[in-house]
Amino acid sequence: MMSRQIINETYSLQIPDHFEPVAAEDLLRLTQGRGDPFQWGVKDRENHVMILAMWKQVPALLSWLADPKAMARKNEQLTRKMYEGHDYRFLEFLSIRAGDEKAEGYRFAYTAEGVTHVRTNFLIKDGKTIYALICAGREENAEADQAMFRKVMESLEYV
Repeated sequence: MMSRQIINETYSLQIPDHFEPVAAEDLLRLTQGRGDPFQWGVKDRENHVMILAMWKQVPALLSWLADPKAMARKNEQLTRKMYEGHDYRFLEFLSIRAGDEKAEGYRFAYTAEGVTHVRTNFLIKDGKTIYALICAGREENAEADQAMFRKVMESLEYV
């Protein structure tokens, strides 16, 4: 079964029922890129996987010029620097349909506290707002997590 979750009063996603919300204080500790906190998240404690989201308003001109594929490549470069010292491994760039939107992203692996994690980051541009939707889990579950996250992304729709 799936439950409907709303992100920023703009998009809804269908999330597996066994996921639970990430506490606000935990979201503040988790950051993306240069330290922006996540604003929404759910987790599956048993399988050690989280789906996280953040969004940011950008100036109108920048939004108009922004190319999601180029943004994903730039974001990957920033992520690579952020994970120096954590055995960062770039895996691939990805493009998928997220509902009626096109999402551009990338997948990478890194090691923290002796555990290898795989993370998929997707970016979506909606007017002047850039959304980052992320799936983070352990390497041993990467294939199942990827399939689940693809279904979640495909369920994206405007509210």
